Amino acid sequence: MRLQKIIKKLLVLTLLFPSLWVYSASATTLPKKIRIIVAFAPGGSNDIVGRALAQELSARLKRTVIVENKPGAGGTLGADLAAHSDPDGSTLLLVSSTFTMNSSIMKLNYDPNKSFIPVAMLGMGPSVIAVNSNFPVNSMSEFVEYSKKNPGKVNFGSAGVASFQHFALELIKLRSGADFDIVHYKGGGPALVDLAAGHIQGSIGSLIQMQSFLSSGQIKLLAVAGPKRISIIPKVPTLAEGGIDVDASNWWGILAPTGTPQPIVDQLHQAINASLASADIKRRFENEGAEAMPMTRANFKKFMGDETNKWAKVARETGIKAE
Repeated sequence: MRLQKIIKKLLVLTLLFPSLWVYSASATTLPKKIRIIVAFAPGGSNDIVGRALAQELSARLKRTVIVENKPGAGGTLGADLAAHSDPDGSTLLLVSSTFTMNSSIMKLNYDPNKSFIPVAMLGMGPSVIAVNSNFPVNSMSEFVEYSKKNPGKVNFGSAGVASFQHFALELIKLRSGADFDIVHYKGGGPALVDLAAGHIQGSIGSLIQMQSFLSSGQIKLLAVAGPKRISIIPKVPTLAEGGIDVDASNWWGILAPTGTPQPIVDQLHQAINASLASADIKRRFENEGAEAMPMTRANFKKFMGDETNKWAKVARETGIKAE
């Protein structure tokens, strides 16, 4: 008798508040289509990592997962779009070191801490410094000397104002005394195209995005901007070995707009971590000198906080500003 009364009450609630049941179902079900916003142009490391992940997730989740490039303003345009998207799991944001730099030098239309929740850490890899193959230097010491003797004649490309490359290059200038100008592009890809063509003399970025240009012989590497040499390019020394105290390693992770239902975040976290364990993703990272680096969501959040503090200190030290 009591059970019948409970069932009757539930039926009444269903008729009066059907949206409650719809929400309950939608809150735990992944959308059929998911977009990963990459806040930089095609061809850069963020884009390459994002597309590799999208391909893996599409197969694993049985969903359509696409990359949507939204370059501009050092990655803040794409982040702003993601921050104000519906928090239903249909929009994710791929972030890298740049995301933790922007708040120290510009006013944002979103709060990096409050507008997003961490979903998954992806991986990390050191940056490398490359110059055009015809540029007459073969080491960082030669480059620094050449730049001092030829002021105003050396241009380095970055992925944009306030980008990871911008911060790293300003720090290299400060620590080495090199004399070069920074040319800002809407992403690392376009900068590398101009580097290969000889329109600029150098650039810094991940080995992931430079591989095709290295293979074609259009660019050459001077140094690894990380704590140790990379196994697949063992002859390329670190900046520290050349007397330049700079460690500029890049990383990649996935965020979701705040308010995204916890069950969906959990599903995505598990699927992404499973993807990072796949042989294909591991091989992609390892072949480019990077490594997959899964973390708990709590550890990823702490990691981003530490990165924000680190780059805020660099901003103060170098005097870098958004233009």
